[in-house]
Amino acid sequence: MIGSNDMDNTGLKIAVIADLHYYSPSLGTTGNAYELRSAQDQKCLAESGAIIDSAFESIKKSGADCVLIAGDLANNGERVCHEEVFEKISDLNKFLPAYTVYATHDWCCDNDAKRFEGDNVFHYDDTLTPPELRELYAPFGKNRAESEYITHLEASSYSLNIGKNIRLIATNDDQNGKGASGYTDEHLDWILSECKKAKANGEYIILMQHHMLISSISEIISKSQHIGDNIDVANKLADAGVSLVICGHSHMQRTTRFVSDNGNTLYQLNQGALCGYPAPITYLEINGEEMNVSVESLKEFEYNGKTETLDYIKKHTQNVVFALLEYAANDRDKFFKLLENNGISTDSIKKIYPVISKCAHYALTATVGKAGKLLNALTFGKGVNMKAVKKIEDDYLIDYIADLFLSVFDGSEKTYAPSDPVYDIVTDVASLPRRAVKLLPIKKLKDEKVMSVLLEIEKIAHELLAPSEPDNRHFSFIMQ
Repeated sequence: MIGSNDMDNTGLKIAVIADLHYYSPSLGTTGNAYELRSAQDQKCLAESGAIIDSAFESIKKSGADCVLIAGDLANNGERVCHEEVFEKISDLNKFLPAYTVYATHDWCCDNDAKRFEGDNVFHYDDTLTPPELRELYAPFGKNRAESEYITHLEASSYSLNIGKNIRLIATNDDQNGKGASGYTDEHLDWILSECKKAKANGEYIILMQHHMLISSISEIISKSQHIGDNIDVANKLADAGVSLVICGHSHMQRTTRFVSDNGNTLYQLNQGALCGYPAPITYLEINGEEMNVSVESLKEFEYNGKTETLDYIKKHTQNVVFALLEYAANDRDKFFKLLENNGISTDSIKKIYPVISKCAHYALTATVGKAGKLLNALTFGKGVNMKAVKKIEDDYLIDYIADLFLSVFDGSEKTYAPSDPVYDIVTDVASLPRRAVKLLPIKKLKDEKVMSVLLEIEKIAHELLAPSEPDNRHFSFIMQ
């Protein structure tokens, strides 16, 4: 039951987006420097404005009562990006209330904002601070808030009823004072106090932050994406009555169910990046105590005088894989420049570049059949099930690599049953390191920590191929 306040929820609809990463064209959208930057990024930068415009038009027509935007509004804190995306959100806010949080990329926490011109990369030093962001985005939450908490960074967290009996607690979770993202003890106390007041008023609670609360897919992938002390915080939020935590940051469209030690359940909606594949917009439809969650992908957008579809964004994301392999195979200079742009030291890698180049070329050109035969030759027939390989032997290996890469971001929209040859082959390959270690006469490799990592690799493969419940695109649950 919802408590003493018997307000009607029927028909309340909330749109959710995250990680707009709006990139101003004034920072440069052509030339070798920009192309290298774009090739290493799942996000569409030059196209971000067009994607945002189309998404906002779609939200306006959706019948949503409000929209929640879970951080990283601008590319990397650039003032020009904030000024331009502010105008876009302001226009949307004229049609329905917009509620935002801002995060690390919004104030350029790494002090590494850039602009591009021809072959050159220049530092861009006109970025906004958390206090400036608090004032700029005040119309989209702070100014409507019933309660506000100002963090030690002078960023804003706020709380308000967004319609019927739904309480939104929107937080800035950039630093917990212990070297990680999250909340100081005082900040968390404020959040829990807001939860207590909400439950006393018969309200259901949605908490919106930027970083993940709990890991999805695997701790190996997600550890650097979630807040510090995350399980302790998750237990406290679930026990305080939070039904749904909305976050972004990882750019992965994933839903995770968490049950506290006391048996209370909350769900985490990890919203994928709007400016990257699958360009998701999630709709929360609330009827009574039931919440229905549905994820839609942007269908099309207008860019450079052409109508582009979701396939354009999909190919851009796949190009992160293709470009890396293509450069490794055929363009030594671009390959090393790409690595250096990501802060990777290339001194030792240069020594083995001929091997890397051949491997990259093989990955781009090999069929599944050819790769399967090679793997089994190297493992004395123990690598993969050749009956499964035979069913797709003429398909190119790179196509499946690209599809699995997409699954990280799109919530495994393309799934495989255990009877599918792809499932059989991928799980065989994922289990190969563990099987090899078990056979090797090296005791240190059989250490519990090593084996747990190898088992986690297998878990990742299973989760990408056939994700566990709840469904990452459509599901319902009863709010607590």
